[in-house]
Amino acid sequence: MAENLKLADCYPYTYVRVATMKAKLLNRDDYNKLLKMSFAEITKFLQDSEYKKEINELAMELSGADLLEAALNKNIVASFNKLLRISPDELGLLINAHLRRYDYYNVKSILRGKFASLNKDAIKKMLVPISLNSGKFYEKLLEETSTQKMLESSGLLDKKTISVLVKESEDTSSLLLIENSLDKAYFNYAFEFSERIPEHGQLFKEFILNEIDILNIKLLLRMKKGGVTEKQLSQHICMFGSELNKRILKQILKLDYKDTIKELEKTSFKRIIKKHKEALLSGASLVEFENDLDKYLLKKSLLLLHQNPLSIDIIIGYMFAKEVELMNLKTIVKSRQLGLKEDFISKQLIVA
Repeated sequence: MAENLKLADCYPYTYVRVATMKAKLLNRDDYNKLLKMSFAEITKFLQDSEYKKEINELAMELSGADLLEAALNKNIVASFNKLLRISPDELGLLINAHLRRYDYYNVKSILRGKFASLNKDAIKKMLVPISLNSGKFYEKLLEETSTQKMLESSGLLDKKTISVLVKESEDTSSLLLIENSLDKAYFNYAFEFSERIPEHGQLFKEFILNEIDILNIKLLLRMKKGGVTEKQLSQHICMFGSELNKRILKQILKLDYKDTIKELEKTSFKRIIKKHKEALLSGASLVEFENDLDKYLLKKSLLLLHQNPLSIDIIIGYMFAKEVELMNLKTIVKSRQLGLKEDFISKQLIVA
């Protein structure tokens, strides 16, 4: 069993530097301005901000949405590399534990892309650039000709598990079981890591547990809607979370789809459940409901950023906030490209 990490009580140099980086993040007023701008105006606005270096470097070869998207990706990589440079080795382990989630995310993206028969360039655009593995690692995965070989090359799941999952996926013509297993593998890794820092990094642990709650709600409703049995569902649920603990989950597993919705109305997710209740009961798509769950989680992470400013929580809090900023800016760029209305775009943004 891995030993507990020995984190010091204070890293004043790092915390002050990160506080300065946090102060440069975009705020609600900035987003309100960006919503009213054209592509050229958005580019100019970002050139006058922390994105200046990346936009100027790429402006000779790219323009419009391609320029902005590439600059955004390059900037977040530079920001997190800087974060690692100004952090002692112990904090670097915490940062990397958070970034590792994107290895799992990117493998899922490659799976989806191959499943949809997309070409390699299209799949590459789906990848998040801040994972621990390099571009060469993903190039190799893209070259693999089978799901089995791709998952084995990723090193994220053991071979026996992969063989079972691939067979089930082929039998059901669905990636759901594989994606669930990748999610569970990351959460097990992250939770085990958080247990090694019992007196520090509570923000990291709290976010992981909240995220597990969200995943479990999605799985409970998605799979019960599809008629999956209690035994089958119990194999895919993470039996630990922040609010939905093992005792509560065992009770919910026994309920049918409608009673599960009623039970979830008693939780802190009740506002989202009630907002979508009619759609949930009518058998409509769960996409909008799941999007609202994701936004709830990210908004909660932004609020956590303001707690314990002189602790290691500010490190993870900054990373959450920077990732949300990347998503918001990409949403604005893509929506502007599609000609969507300002009111619609505004509702898609995540602002604390």
